[in-house]
Amino acid sequence: MIAEISIEEIKAGRIVKIPVFHWRYEDGGLHRNQLEILLTILLLEQPEEILEVGTFFGQTTRGMAECLPGARIHTVDLPPRVTVPRDVPGLDAHLVERRVVGREFLGRPCAERIVLHLCDTNTWDFREAGKPTFFFIDAAHSYEYVRNDSEKCLALCEGEFVFLWHDYDASHPGVVRLIDEWDQLGRNVKRISGTSLAYWKGAVGIS
Repeated sequence: MIAEISIEEIKAGRIVKIPVFHWRYEDGGLHRNQLEILLTILLLEQPEEILEVGTFFGQTTRGMAECLPGARIHTVDLPPRVTVPRDVPGLDAHLVERRVVGREFLGRPCAERIVLHLCDTNTWDFREAGKPTFFFIDAAHSYEYVRNDSEKCLALCEGEFVFLWHDYDASHPGVVRLIDEWDQLGRNVKRISGTSLAYWKGAVGIS
């Protein structure tokens, strides 16, 4: 298992005030404390472009857009009415079947800065997401998908970046396997204390 880091360590004395944001918990989404941590890190980093892998109902997408009004957010999910095999661990068929992709932001003012991509990330060209520096990965939880999504996000990186993954816990062995492998490669991924969020701040192409 990877090392832990607290949100206070990440903040390093910096003060962040999260604007009031809409929230309600639904199975498959983030608990409020984890969304607050994500938004805190987002406000610390102030990215101009964000890539979220796994839109679901769009509550996290909406939170990011409303807390950072200068940012453009790309979010990707399977098209509506797509089905996935129920007998394949990590594909979350029960969640895919009942989602309403982007429900929480569609038709709202913040949607003007959100680009919704409806496709399978196995075949999607991640370059359509521009040049994001902040990545939130919370889509299919099989090892194969988490590896695909994470590696393709990393390929977009130039300079400094931040990755956050949801569901780094015993219930999602595919996520744990991928992140532990990345940690063993020296990528210094850490679990945020008291959560199932994994966090990595790194850089490429900077000497």
